[in-house]
Amino acid sequence: MKLQHFILAGFLGLVFSSCDLTGRAESTPHFGFRAMRIVDGDTTFFMHGQIDTLTVGDTIFFETLIFSEFSHLQEFRISRSRTGSADLVWLLPQDTLNKYFANPTDFDNGIFRAQEDFYDFSFPFQFVAKEADEDLTLTFFIQNAGSRDFNTTSVPIRTPIKEKE
Repeated sequence: MKLQHFILAGFLGLVFSSCDLTGRAESTPHFGFRAMRIVDGDTTFFMHGQIDTLTVGDTIFFETLIFSEFSHLQEFRISRSRTGSADLVWLLPQDTLNKYFANPTDFDNGIFRAQEDFYDFSFPFQFVAKEADEDLTLTFFIQNAGSRDFNTTSVPIRTPIKEKE
């Protein structure tokens, strides 16, 4: 009987020593978007991560959703592999965006720093194809305040841009 108690105590000790008892829970930040291509008044909806070939002059309307379950968000970046190929157009006035993002936020380069205790946000922007580019990549990067390796998410979207025929 003492052997069973000793085994049970050892097992419980092992289980409880492997727990994070600091009270902190962490998770990878999440990112989602809805994208619509607008060409001469016609709209095409795209699924997450899939955008067909664009033509110079096409506009993609993005509505992003960024959230973190346990750790507040710190930074959100939108980058292009070549800045001359496409423009990012923020659909909310900069004064409105300033209410939600901390300084220093660099709107021109797509770098947004979240205020403390910011766990989710969503905002729209447009992606306007300007020049032909065979391998344009639009990358979304999100970082939360987690202290472990899984506190970032990066979502690349590759799409070629072709000249109008």
